Amino acid sequence: MNQELKRKRFLMLSAVAVFVVALLVLYVLRTTLITVLFSALIAYVLIPLTTLIVRPMPWRESRPGLSRGIAVGLIFAVSVGIFIGSMAIVIPPTIEQGEKFIEEFPTFFNAARGTIEEWIGDHRELVSDDLRAQIEEILANMGRIVVEAAWGVLPRTLGIISSTFALVIGFATMPLLIFYMAKDSRQIGSALPAPFPKAMRTYLVDLAKIADRTIGGYLRGQLILALTIGIAVTVGLLAMGVPFAFLLGVVAALTALIPIVGPFIGAAAAILVTLATAPEKLLWVAGLYLFVQLVENTFLAPRVQANVLNLHPIVVILVIILGGHFFGIWGIVFGAPLVSMGKDVVRYLADEWDRPPNILNPTDGAEENTSDIESQFDSEAIE
Repeated sequence: MNQELKRKRFLMLSAVAVFVVALLVLYVLRTTLITVLFSALIAYVLIPLTTLIVRPMPWRESRPGLSRGIAVGLIFAVSVGIFIGSMAIVIPPTIEQGEKFIEEFPTFFNAARGTIEEWIGDHRELVSDDLRAQIEEILANMGRIVVEAAWGVLPRTLGIISSTFALVIGFATMPLLIFYMAKDSRQIGSALPAPFPKAMRTYLVDLAKIADRTIGGYLRGQLILALTIGIAVTVGLLAMGVPFAFLLGVVAALTALIPIVGPFIGAAAAILVTLATAPEKLLWVAGLYLFVQLVENTFLAPRVQANVLNLHPIVVILVIILGGHFFGIWGIVFGAPLVSMGKDVVRYLADEWDRPPNILNPTDGAEENTSDIESQFDSEAIE
């Protein structure tokens, strides 16, 4: 029994080592494999939807490849329609407003600063000299801080683009990659652990389930929340007649991908624009963002995210800061779910460390468990 327990521990640690090396390889090759990684991410998000469409098909058992092909084809058709509609309705004004915002940012910032200083002047008796001096200092430094922060993150973020030609070719192949990855996800899932010993595959499948529960659940939830927030903010700002509504909606959606602090960043951009262009609507804009945030935290996030991270907000904020400093946008978006996954892996190792192995057939179950990696999205993600 002692030898079998040692062997089990060795296999568990080996599986963790394989998982960590795979993540490091993906990060090192992120520039070269950027389109492959994005295709895999999109296909990964689409797998639960593909499974939902396949379930009612009567021939799904006899012709699984055909069933998944039809499901993915339907998803692609709908996606193309949404993309064309976005190109016609959302993207042109967003690009136009983005160019105008970048061009006039100094003017907007000075106008917003002037509005705040005017308010302070109108209520001078309510604001002490020390507080007024601190506010003026913060306003004076805010523009420099924003610019320096942007230039600090952008070089790491834009470093993912190695060459324009390679990027164009890569994005041209993305639809095919997404189609085949979503259609043949089961075959890909069963093939990934195949090169490793049967006894190790059980632990690789367990680690894959942990990754799906944390990273997969987090990414799917964040994308749903980001889309919902972006639409709500855009519609609300358009109804109030706030300039750059499409651009601010896109910013709100993108910053919603950043846990904890993301919504505050999106709201800050809207408040800056409102102070500069329509200060009389500031309370309405702030109320809109507050309402969207309350709805997200009260109704959407608990149902969509289901506490997939299970991390204290302070830990999440520290991870975002450190991740953004060392890894750019990759660390900001993926840092928190990776830390959550690492915590769950440590808990898994602690639970399994002293548990006696099945000495009667230590490897027989590995082949059967390997099939779990094919269906883990079908069972866990849908539930």
